[in-house]
Amino acid sequence: MSANPLFENRVESVGPWHGETRVGVKWSVYEGDALAVLKTLPEKGHNCCITSPPYYWLRNYGVDNQIGQEETVTEYVKAISDVMSQVYRVLKDDGLLFLNLGDTYYSGKGQSQGLDRKSSKRRFGLRAVDKSGGVGVGMQRKSIIGIPWRVAIEMSSNQKWVLRSAIIWHRQYCLPEPKRLDRPRRNYEHVFMFAKTRKYYFNRQPLLRRNVDEDVWTIPARPKQANGVDTAPYPDELVQRCMEIGCPEGGSVLDPFAGSGTTLRVALESGRPATGVELNPNFCHYIVKELNKT
Repeated sequence: MSANPLFENRVESVGPWHGETRVGVKWSVYEGDALAVLKTLPEKGHNCCITSPPYYWLRNYGVDNQIGQEETVTEYVKAISDVMSQVYRVLKDDGLLFLNLGDTYYSGKGQSQGLDRKSSKRRFGLRAVDKSGGVGVGMQRKSIIGIPWRVAIEMSSNQKWVLRSAIIWHRQYCLPEPKRLDRPRRNYEHVFMFAKTRKYYFNRQPLLRRNVDEDVWTIPARPKQANGVDTAPYPDELVQRCMEIGCPEGGSVLDPFAGSGTTLRVALESGRPATGVELNPNFCHYIVKELNKT
């Protein structure tokens, strides 16, 4: 990948980093490719994984080998599912995976549709979803690609994952999509709940106490601001809800696409040990700085 002036101010990598909170809850942060790092972690060491990989051609994080900028949908699906195969290995047998994925539209106009003056991470040249050719799967122009379900089907049919729930995250108060006059604007994303086996840890009581729809979660799309790094974090409440139902008290939490560290921070605040993997060195140093405050 050629040098991009938007991402020149990078810190030198040092990690991995290990620490603990003031009350002794341990955490670890690894810098590197998620697939490569996960292969070095021991088997069955985590109770729960909560993660949100980079979406297909929606952001550019300015680092080599980033997931999300593959030329075809098939390549993207494989990249995500390969990482999840290692998540399967490092999860305990009764562990759960909560996988948050958003979708992408195929424009096929042959010209860049990826310019955003408000966010450097949304500035691209000609994206794969703008090129003709149907991104390798014969998509018609203006079609939603169905990325989340393509990944979920791959994981549940060609891997050992058991897809137990397709939770809808209703992104309350999210910014409306601009210039969408010929279709409903989107305000939801998927959170897939995968199990390793047919018997696993699951606690329904928090959902009953909240008196909410069990598989439609209305949560404001207003995450805690990560000052100093431009990531796309999900809100604390989304992580909390996943942990409440899918991770025992004191159980360890993994996020192989740690971003600004929301999953790790929320896990530690709940008394659960946390491990994160992140490719971008700037993000790693931000996470470590924040976790050292806990």
